[in-house]
Amino acid sequence: MDSQNNSSSSPCKRGCGFFGSPQNHGLYLYLPRLETIASTKTTALTIDKQLSLPTNTGETTLTITSAGSTVKNRCESCNKKVGLTGFACRCGKVLCGSHRYPKEHSCTFDFKKADRDCLIKQNPLIKSDKLYFRV
Repeated sequence: MDSQNNSSSSPCKRGCGFFGSPQNHGLYLYLPRLETIASTKTTALTIDKQLSLPTNTGETTLTITSAGSTVKNRCESCNKKVGLTGFACRCGKVLCGSHRYPKEHSCTFDFKKADRDCLIKQNPLIKSDKLYFRV
């Protein structure tokens, strides 16, 4: 009993605050398990990195275009400053209060088609079976 207590009374080599054992080479009981788990995770990560590399050997050119992040502060019909009170239309224009209606700025958005598509999505077609005697 005393020999087991003396052998396990040495502190862990990693300095974790627990006592190490000679079976685990002076490390805490759970540290070798954590090291093997961590090593398997790192090998899995390196494999993923190797698989995600592009295999395209051809020459490619990269063109970067602006995403159109400019803020539109003027009405597109009368060029009046709108600031925060501008109205965004479905056609993609920013308009002032007097041009916000579709008839006022000759809107190109097809409202009928958009409404029909919305109704088709909301109300699916229900068909009866061709064989009337089937339950």
